[in-house]
Amino acid sequence: MKSRKIVRGIILTILLICTVFIVYSIVTEPLGKHDIMLALAVVAGFIALGYDKDKGH
Repeated sequence: MKSRKIVRGIILTILLICTVFIVYSIVTEPLGKHDIMLALAVVAGFIALGYDKDKGH
């Protein structure tokens, strides 16, 4: 159970870093080309974490 929490924390940290990178790239170049696949992967990761947390309890 404890290792599962550690893995969730690592995944959440990676997702948050990617989110900060996406926001930074949009703020610095609002009309530029952005990687939509990275944004979709981050959203899917947050959805999966939320689903896993709800199912785990």
